[in-house]
Amino acid sequence: MSKRHKIIYWGKLIMKFKRMLTPLSVSLTVLFSASPVLAQSNDGESKLEMEEIIVTANRREMSLQDVPMAVTVISPDDYKSKGLSGIREILDYTPGVNFNDGGAPGTGTISARGIPQSEATPVFGIYLDDTPLQSNTAFTTSAGVFLDAALFDIERIEIIKGPQGTLFGASSVGGLMRYITRDPSTDELRGHVSAEVNTTENGEQGQKYTGRVSVPIIEDVLGITISANQEHIGGYVDYVDGAGGLIEEDVDGGTVDGYAVDVLFQPNEEFRFRLKYLTQSSEIRSSSNVNLAGIDNVDLLFGEEPATVNEPGLSSIDFDVASATLSYDFGGATLTSTTSYTKFATSSQTDLTAAYAGIVDFYSGSAPGTTTSVDFIGTSGAKKIVQEVRLSSAKTEKFDWSIGGLYQKEETNNTQEAPTVPEFDLFTAAFPSEYEEYAAFAESTYYFNEKFDVTAGIRISKNQNILDFTSNGLLVGTTNLEGQTLKDTVETYLLAARYRVNEDLSLYTRVASGYRPAQGNLAIIDPATGEDLAPKVLFADEAWSSEVGVKGSFLDGMGSFDFAVWHIDWQDFQASLVFNGVSTGGNVEDGLTAYGFESSVTLRPADGLTLSGNLTYTKSTLDSDEPTIGAVKGEDYPNLPNWKASAQWDYIFDVSGDWTGNLGGGVRYRGDQHSSFSQAGGVVDVEIDSYVLADMNVGITNGTYNVNLYVTNLFDSDDLVGRGDNIIGAAVDSTGNLVRPRVIGANVRYNF
Repeated sequence: MSKRHKIIYWGKLIMKFKRMLTPLSVSLTVLFSASPVLAQSNDGESKLEMEEIIVTANRREMSLQDVPMAVTVISPDDYKSKGLSGIREILDYTPGVNFNDGGAPGTGTISARGIPQSEATPVFGIYLDDTPLQSNTAFTTSAGVFLDAALFDIERIEIIKGPQGTLFGASSVGGLMRYITRDPSTDELRGHVSAEVNTTENGEQGQKYTGRVSVPIIEDVLGITISANQEHIGGYVDYVDGAGGLIEEDVDGGTVDGYAVDVLFQPNEEFRFRLKYLTQSSEIRSSSNVNLAGIDNVDLLFGEEPATVNEPGLSSIDFDVASATLSYDFGGATLTSTTSYTKFATSSQTDLTAAYAGIVDFYSGSAPGTTTSVDFIGTSGAKKIVQEVRLSSAKTEKFDWSIGGLYQKEETNNTQEAPTVPEFDLFTAAFPSEYEEYAAFAESTYYFNEKFDVTAGIRISKNQNILDFTSNGLLVGTTNLEGQTLKDTVETYLLAARYRVNEDLSLYTRVASGYRPAQGNLAIIDPATGEDLAPKVLFADEAWSSEVGVKGSFLDGMGSFDFAVWHIDWQDFQASLVFNGVSTGGNVEDGLTAYGFESSVTLRPADGLTLSGNLTYTKSTLDSDEPTIGAVKGEDYPNLPNWKASAQWDYIFDVSGDWTGNLGGGVRYRGDQHSSFSQAGGVVDVEIDSYVLADMNVGITNGTYNVNLYVTNLFDSDDLVGRGDNIIGAAVDSTGNLVRPRVIGANVRYNF
């Protein structure tokens, strides 16, 4: 988008928002996300009102109601007792965010507001406090793997929706998620230990053990927190032969282990120094991908039990994250410096015999059935250093500001090969890369009066990407590219306005942009002509978003609500192109338009009873025909449901003495979606049906001891969450991921 078009775009949106604010204040107050906290009176009795929730979504502490953007706040501990401790389950209950399951722990893609995970550079950012956890390049698996830090000492998760390019930079086009950790204690000993056991319907037993201790080393000055977790995830998918004969049961089980150390040094009110280290490792023998009977139904290929003909192969994901944060309050402003190091590595082995054996036989001139094994073996990873310095003014009644700079350097690796039996050179590829970025940003808020304020921000980023690419084999040809260098400068902007009608009602409007950096590209050689089919460069893509929202409370604080309508224009975005069954990157010719709304409400109609619900509508369609990705104008983007909703309830009641009970549950709904574009080559577009899942939990606690029983997927639904239907010669190979079968479990926790 040119600068002239940006100015026109902003002008039109400002005028549109001015017209929209008045009717919104009248008509939307009846639409119902702030996560509620039950207030406590001095005598310990609960009161029917909401506590103020403080977030740091705009990099400074601020009341959730006053933040001029859509933010959902989640307490992981509230979900752990219900057996919903993984990010996938948590996001199922979060408005405006979509999770596509990768079929293994720590795998999957996250998107928000109709911005799909197209190509390999992430569109949804993930942070541990101020540390970015993902790669900014297309040459790792970063978009499809993530650190599930909810297992550690996390105070809250902030999910921020819409482009966040100004304060958070690249690769947060649709939004981002921040794990906010608890400060180590400097004045008292605190912690917990917990144990959980569960069983999956027609599958394995799982266990989970977690522990945390936070202890002052020097009272009121120095404290340390140590956290650890160990989890075995029970499998439920069987490995069978081509006739359905059982070879091994429950091959998709896995383990997740990790620990964290967090040190806080605060000798006075002005100075803080915090040092954190976290490591986590996941291993799994096979994904939960199963064989389906065909494209006309969702029946399993081998009877009623989920099964796969793909031979199990060990996959792993390892994360190491370290950071040092120093801050000093000068009185009028606070200087914050964060230095972080992130390392992640993945490895995987996948059986591709069903998809590629026939291709190998054809090109090798062998009789059909000669090739008995085709595997995919891949390793990838990144090492990333980030240095950010930020100076933020103290809170004033007239003008707040923040300025800063960032430097980051990232080294990535990715190797892929496909060994076959008998041996055939199908493909081997290696593409290490380096990414370097310098950025400067500024944001300021001017308060016209106590009710109305305007925020503006800008970020200028200079990026450099260096790619090496070597390859051999039938599908990718022989290539040796060294030092392919791309340099780019990108500007992102923010303009927001907030009007606080009264203490219980706030209106806001926001215009913002986000981007992904330019990338070099991987060559794909046509085996018949020797021609490179892939574009040489992936140009930076940029999304512009406009949003209007209303937040507030009602019934004298017994309820809270959040509603937002939004529109996003994403031009020339990076997308995955497939040639000869091999994926590479490119830019679409035009772009997509996404729009929708998010609404949520929390209500406490009686002492101890909390009701909450949300509803999201998303429409994301192509602006014109896109033959390079097999899409036609107006077509919905695959794997993005139009509708998503959930509801939860919790009832706390007295049992005996200090003991109280809790009875709760939830229902989560995901609407229909398409599996691929209608004209995509080599695959068949199939509509994936909507599903509804129900969860229940009951528990008892006296504050020190907690005992909880839970059931997830109460009615044992076997609906699909995703599928792929690949054309293999005259046949179609159909596979998919099911929702996890019913899980029944119990957890016990001791707090000290």
